[in-house]
Amino acid sequence: MSNQMLQNLGDAIFGDIDSNPFLNELYDNILYNYSLNKFDLTGKRQLREIDVVSALRFADLLSKSTHAVNRDKHKMWAQEIIILLHSLYPEDSDVKFYAGSVFTNTGNYQAKKIIESDFCGSTTLERFFTEYQNDYLTIPAAPELRFFGAQKNAYDHLSDNHFSYSGPTSMGKSFLMRMYIKDQIQHGAKMNFAMIVPTKALINEIYKQVIDEDLKTLLSEHNYKVVTAAGDIALEGKHNFILVLTPERLLYLLISKPELQIDYLFIDEAHKLSGKNSRGPFYYKTVDMLLKRKKKPHFIFASPNIPNPEVYLKLLTDIENNSDDNHLHSAFSR
Repeated sequence: MSNQMLQNLGDAIFGDIDSNPFLNELYDNILYNYSLNKFDLTGKRQLREIDVVSALRFADLLSKSTHAVNRDKHKMWAQEIIILLHSLYPEDSDVKFYAGSVFTNTGNYQAKKIIESDFCGSTTLERFFTEYQNDYLTIPAAPELRFFGAQKNAYDHLSDNHFSYSGPTSMGKSFLMRMYIKDQIQHGAKMNFAMIVPTKALINEIYKQVIDEDLKTLLSEHNYKVVTAAGDIALEGKHNFILVLTPERLLYLLISKPELQIDYLFIDEAHKLSGKNSRGPFYYKTVDMLLKRKKKPHFIFASPNIPNPEVYLKLLTDIENNSDDNHLHSAFSR
């Protein structure tokens, strides 16, 4: 089947599915019954009748959306419907089966694990694809976990010289940075990584995640130190570093130790660059200083759900011709 035929078929199926009256009626009834259960009102108001089989089929269909614009929206809707149905009918084997299909189609293996679904495809081709995707989405630094699609797309670009990506909170933007750093250290990389966050509170949060959850004994085994202040005594030793700093602290560090090589600069919450706040100039100055170095770091920008993450590449790295490979925007959440 040609790509054009597939595209036309996808348009025919998903082009106006959002306004399908039967689907919307099902969705309303599911929400209504869920609300009654949630607020313990089932004894006071009558539950609505739900065609569970049809709702499951719609959820499965939405999870396979190929619509050019609304694909992410459809996949999120599919997950919402299946989660609500699972809450209403937790012991229904059909619900659990379709839930496994929906979460497999959307790459949400964590949710599939939580509901304990053993779905592996209903056909030989689906089973092959499920096994392939399960392997493809494995997080290198945490083989027991899986990426979802948008995460994998972003992660594969973190080794680029410059990359900017945006997505909702559930995309786990800083999680991708931490997993990338962990993988590099596990494979023996001797580099200095800088993660720039907008507040001191986030410094403490990420510091704890890196120390307690991600690296643990790997730090001492590979001679790495996690630094959260420009005056940290660890900077006087011969180590590799993971710098978790605000832009002000990084600027002070670059001024006081101009010989310190920064191999990766991860800027979390990059939208702060263009916001009306006092930290903007510090972001600009630190990036400008690093751009003037003979050996420039990799620049990685992560933003909330904004439609144009490439703007930071143009603004800070003076790249005139951005390709689609330089940036990623995803509205998908799980």
